Amino acid sequence: MQRSYKEDPKAGWHPLAIETVWRSFAACDGHHRVLPDGRCDIILRFPSDGLKPSGAIAVRIAGPSTRFHLVPVSAGTAFVGVRLRPGMAGSVLALDPGSIVDRVLVDGAAMTALPALAGLCRPVASIDALAERLGLFVAGRFRVSHVDPLTTVMIDMLHVTGGRLPIAELARLHDMDVRTARRRITAATGLGPKQLAAIIRFHRALRLRHTGIGSASTAIKAGYADQAHMARSFRQMGGIGSARLPELTLAGLPL
Repeated sequence: MQRSYKEDPKAGWHPLAIETVWRSFAACDGHHRVLPDGRCDIILRFPSDGLKPSGAIAVRIAGPSTRFHLVPVSAGTAFVGVRLRPGMAGSVLALDPGSIVDRVLVDGAAMTALPALAGLCRPVASIDALAERLGLFVAGRFRVSHVDPLTTVMIDMLHVTGGRLPIAELARLHDMDVRTARRRITAATGLGPKQLAAIIRFHRALRLRHTGIGSASTAIKAGYADQAHMARSFRQMGGIGSARLPELTLAGLPL
């Protein structure tokens, strides 16, 4: 489908809490293929001419997803979303990310979970202004005192190593037992270390494939046991074969 999509990381917003503020506009009817990324998003959906909202703004909280979804979208539908950094959702949303894994809280349910979201739905002059409002909203809610630095370091290490660092080694490096390391990562992200590592590995493989590296080499570099293992992961998480490269679109779940 024809659409525009862009991400807008901005230093003025809180870099520890916010991975990016993104926006998307559909020029015709179709579907977005939404890939799992292990993050939580706050998403605003509204009719638009591509420059400004032309109707009511609806709000969603998308939990960390573990599988792909095809999202039907009508022409003239726009989205603005903020993708929270892994492990930061609890501080911003004041809820357990594990309670919304593979779920989307829509409108009333989202407002009940976080009443302050109502302020995001006020009329606004442009999509740019709405993106600014959303970024500042998250930055204003984030409390660094609610984030455990050691857990953040462990999550970052999983990402830096492409999901290839075993939980036992991660725990040893931080002088804690495996159960404690697993519990802390799960509490922060809503996902167990094995689930999170699988998602990270999947995205590493996607990035490698987009550079033109062949499937066999990608499987090795991404840390899969073999090419067949990677193909199973692509089918489960992306609904695609490992030879097909999807466009990366919205973060989250059905909207």
